[in-house]
Amino acid sequence: MKKDVFTIPEVAKMFKLSRHTVFHWVKEGNLNAYRPAKNAAWQVTRKELARYMKEHNIPLEFLNNDRIKILVVDDEVDITSFISRALKKERNFEIDVANSGFKAGIKLTEFKPDIVILDIILGDIDGREFFEHIRENPELKETKVIGISGKIDPSEEQSLLDQGFSDFIRKPFRIKVLKETIYKVLEEAEVKKIKHEKAPPQIPDDSAPVVKGKKRITPKEEGR
Repeated sequence: MKKDVFTIPEVAKMFKLSRHTVFHWVKEGNLNAYRPAKNAAWQVTRKELARYMKEHNIPLEFLNNDRIKILVVDDEVDITSFISRALKKERNFEIDVANSGFKAGIKLTEFKPDIVILDIILGDIDGREFFEHIRENPELKETKVIGISGKIDPSEEQSLLDQGFSDFIRKPFRIKVLKETIYKVLEEAEVKKIKHEKAPPQIPDDSAPVVKGKKRITPKEEGR
């Protein structure tokens, strides 16, 4: 589950910087932070952190605090093995594979992937039908699906996107293309989430000071 707020140490760890450096950003007013209660740790909202990252051209995938779970589903063992080995080189990816729709169904429940790389033509089920199984599971409503195939007609590709697939890649493809597609899908999902998200419940009340520049002010004072 993705976090809605981050502490100063968590932000520092994310960017591989010292806490002092991050707190300096806060003191200078470059990054807004607040305390949800007296003596509580300073916090930065996901939306504010995303704003800072976009302003400084930092890829939004850094906001994914946990490793990205990716399930590769293809009935050709050589393909799942090749993709799995290649993606495991990305330190923030956790990979699992399935070589049939039946096994993939079990993995969905156990692994709960963030992204499914799904072959459209499986031996025991059509990938489009399997996609609907994913969408029927409320625990997987945020799971993104990237279709892959070398067998479907090019005219069918748009119908996959219309159905709800996040993207489609025609086989054969380079791993570089797959990685770029994964990161693009992640970033699009992050932007969409930030655009529609509500403020977290820890938004400060009148007594919780906000750091803005070198001043510490309360929401009431800020509105004056």
